[in-house]
Amino acid sequence: MMAATTTTPAFLTLQDRVAIVTGSSCGIGKAIAINLASMGAKLVINYTSNKEQAELVAKEINSGCVDGIPRAVVVQADVSEPVHVKLLFDEAERLFGSQVQVFVNSALIADSKYHTIANTSVEDFDRIFRFFNRQLG
Repeated sequence: MMAATTTTPAFLTLQDRVAIVTGSSCGIGKAIAINLASMGAKLVINYTSNKEQAELVAKEINSGCVDGIPRAVVVQADVSEPVHVKLLFDEAERLFGSQVQVFVNSALIADSKYHTIANTSVEDFDRIFRFFNRQLG
């Protein structure tokens, strides 16, 4: 009796796809970044203020690299600032030599205007997502 082998269909793999995960220096963003890396993605670990924590995430991801080529890099950018978002995408492309194919927004919006999602107007919610869609488009 032969053991069944499973392979991931090519369209489901993230092998060598460039991914940005905002807010990936800790919490949910960190978990998402590590999971994407485990699926073969090249990661941009984004942070606003805690460089040490972001570097630890990149180090954790890169420790599993068998070929010695880093699969995770650290880029500081405040994604509430359009010029920083452009820098984030430009750096990802420059560092990995490829356009960004995966984008996950896990960054905290530190604005007292947005206490909860329930108290955020539909217009403000849409404005935030339109901003990121323009960066990907």
